[in-house]
Amino acid sequence: MVRNKLIWTSIAALLLLLAGWGIRWFSANFEQRTREVVEGMSPAAKRNPLLAAERFLNRIHVVTERVSGRDRLLNPPAEPGLLLVYRLGVSLPAEREQALLAWVRQGGHLLITPQDAWDEEAETSGNSLLDTLGVQLVLRGSGQDQSDEPDAESSADGSDKPAPLRFEMPGVEEPIAVAFSERRVLFDSLGHADWKVETNEGGHLLQYALGQGRITVISDLQPFSNLSIGEHDHALLLALLVGDQQHAWLLYSSAMPALPILLWRRAPGLVISLLALGVLLVWSLTLRSGPVRSVGRPVRRNLMEHLAAVGGYLWRTDQAAGAFLHSQAALEQAWRRRHPVLGAMEQAARCQWIARHVGLPTQQVEQALYGEYQGEQGFIQVTAIQQRLAAQLRIQKEQTSNGEKDSG
Repeated sequence: MVRNKLIWTSIAALLLLLAGWGIRWFSANFEQRTREVVEGMSPAAKRNPLLAAERFLNRIHVVTERVSGRDRLLNPPAEPGLLLVYRLGVSLPAEREQALLAWVRQGGHLLITPQDAWDEEAETSGNSLLDTLGVQLVLRGSGQDQSDEPDAESSADGSDKPAPLRFEMPGVEEPIAVAFSERRVLFDSLGHADWKVETNEGGHLLQYALGQGRITVISDLQPFSNLSIGEHDHALLLALLVGDQQHAWLLYSSAMPALPILLWRRAPGLVISLLALGVLLVWSLTLRSGPVRSVGRPVRRNLMEHLAAVGGYLWRTDQAAGAFLHSQAALEQAWRRRHPVLGAMEQAARCQWIARHVGLPTQQVEQALYGEYQGEQGFIQVTAIQQRLAAQLRIQKEQTSNGEKDSG
């Protein structure tokens, strides 16, 4: 027992030594590091540039609803709240616009941003509501880009992001900082705005009181987008604009571009490839393959070729036997009617008489009228002899008719 205990103790000690050596080797050759991997936006965030704003409003206990399309503009909500529209788009029908303004008068808050710049020649911004308010959007600098891409103005490294603008806001003691786009500025042409955020270059936020509600026009909603909501005081500005409203509708897409425009924006390489393929397809249809087809007259075949073709066809369609027996009976009766002397003769004598008048061997005549054939070639040969016997009858009939005409 003592010996066994000593052995097991030695084994346990050896295992502990190996385990300690393994841990020391692992610690000397490996180290733990924390690595951050950026996977990019989720598909939901790519579709909805206001997804982060929606989640922020949920955290401050505002009931939010994401909306795509123009249904909320055409049919405003029943209860008051904040209706945020990411690029307003074209004008609404007159009755729908009045219904939207009536919703604002009852306590709703409409937060919008223009999509198109002010057209000096047409004297319109492309939307009747903005024209009524007197809001004009002007694009400045080299970035005359009206793209409605969610984060088109933000680069990956943030090098081209605008500097924040500090301004006073009602109900807030200290100024807040918001990075508005420097390329998009607003002008209150009619001077009806109740509150403005502007610089020497132009305005970035215009607010109009309407009944119990208000309309806020902002130069761009980029501060509320997924990549910018967490910067500066952007989230604070959104919370202040919501105010005491309990419900918010975030309309992240109020219009759908035409399919060709959408394809060109999303996949220009695909569009160019399809156009090139179409051009190559049209060009390939103009090419011919093979020699030019001659328009000459078809060569007429002689009688023997015709007989061989007919015989081959009958043989391939299993009609040879029936056609051959029918031809033999009809041809023998025709010779007997034409030459009554053949009726009193035996078969051999009859064949000799016909062979002498036609100029064929007696054996061929007998095979054509009473014999059999062997194989396809034999059938074709016997058929040719039958045709020659029938042709001889026609010649004799024509000679008799001509002789009667001459004697008459």
